[in-house]
Amino acid sequence: MVSVRDLDISQFDIVHLHDTLPVLIRRTLSKAKRAGKPVVTTYHNDYVKTTVLGRILKRIRWSLQGRRTLHSSDARIVLTPFFEELLRSKGVKGDLDVIPNGFTPVEDSPNRPAGISSAEQSRPLVSFVGRLSFQKGLDVLMDAMDSYDGDPGFDLAIAGKGELSEWLDERVAASSARDFISVLGLVSDSEKRWMYENSDCVVIPSRFEGLPTVLLEAMHAGTPVIMADVNGLGSMVNDFSCGLSVPCEDSESLASAMARAIEADEEETSKWGEAGKAASRDYQWDRVTDRILEVYRGVLGQ
Repeated sequence: MVSVRDLDISQFDIVHLHDTLPVLIRRTLSKAKRAGKPVVTTYHNDYVKTTVLGRILKRIRWSLQGRRTLHSSDARIVLTPFFEELLRSKGVKGDLDVIPNGFTPVEDSPNRPAGISSAEQSRPLVSFVGRLSFQKGLDVLMDAMDSYDGDPGFDLAIAGKGELSEWLDERVAASSARDFISVLGLVSDSEKRWMYENSDCVVIPSRFEGLPTVLLEAMHAGTPVIMADVNGLGSMVNDFSCGLSVPCEDSESLASAMARAIEADEEETSKWGEAGKAASRDYQWDRVTDRILEVYRGVLGQ
């Protein structure tokens, strides 16, 4: 939606917001309050700003808008305990329900992406799946690949699209590891499932995240993950024993982690995979939805 001017709030019992700052969020909140409708707000992410001006504007918007949105809501949801602690440190009062994002396992039969030839399957495979953006740390991943100065001992498949698509093509063309990198573009669910099930690990070198679906999908597929330690996600991976955690924006540590994952013996990779499968069960929508419905019933007084 690009406008809520003609939105008839009266037909709804609950309004559920999924952000705190945008103009549409504030307008919807005001409209719901005027109509006497309860509001639930989910806080998804703490977006990183890299410039001094960006950080100043972020603090101002939080003071004037973000905290007010949460305090005006009848219930507040955060994705992980990390965000609960973060919001407390930002002065948010009242109850906070910790309920993660859910995911639905891909049911389509796996299908090898056209950009990965059958001949390449004899080599270990590391996969990146996600939006091609600054947030996702693609430059860190490419720096890690260049650090091998030639053959890293595995192939890297990058799937996704985004504002860095053209940049990525140029960066790969100039990379010393270009012969071992496949840029696949946007892939289907069946191709994504093939990547999870045929990769030795899935790498997520993000600068900031809420709770990425790729992490949960890889865990469900039994694929070890390499997760940048942002917003408590590295600790989550370590606690679940489903892969490796690396410092954010540290290409050397990322390169070492990818090499370790590839060189791990079958017993260790099997432990990572089984632990991920077990942990992912609580994040599937059939369980997450029940918890959200409890919040809805609470604000409706049922």
